[in-house]
Amino acid sequence: MLNNKRKSRRRHVRYTAWLALEGNKLHGCLLSDASDGGARLEIEDSKIVPDSFTLLLAGNGSARRNCRVVWRKPQQVGVTFERPHARRNQATLVPALDADKVAAQTGPAETD
Repeated sequence: MLNNKRKSRRRHVRYTAWLALEGNKLHGCLLSDASDGGARLEIEDSKIVPDSFTLLLAGNGSARRNCRVVWRKPQQVGVTFERPHARRNQATLVPALDADKVAAQTGPAETD
């Protein structure tokens, strides 16, 4: 029997997520199981995954986890979730935009 070192129960999931990489680049991955303390990610090439990164769990970037890689296989990585802290160069999928403020600055839209 394998020695399970997890502190919390693992849940099997199939969920699309995104790695925030250097230079505001995003790379898709699949969250294949998760616990309160970490997750297993399936990715095309685990060599591109840095030792620490931000994992975006929502399409708009609102749900995210700071991760540290604890193991690697060619197409999988195991990560632990780190406590939140300020990170530079975090990528987001959708920039924050106050649509009412932009509309007031540009005026009403023209129609044909």
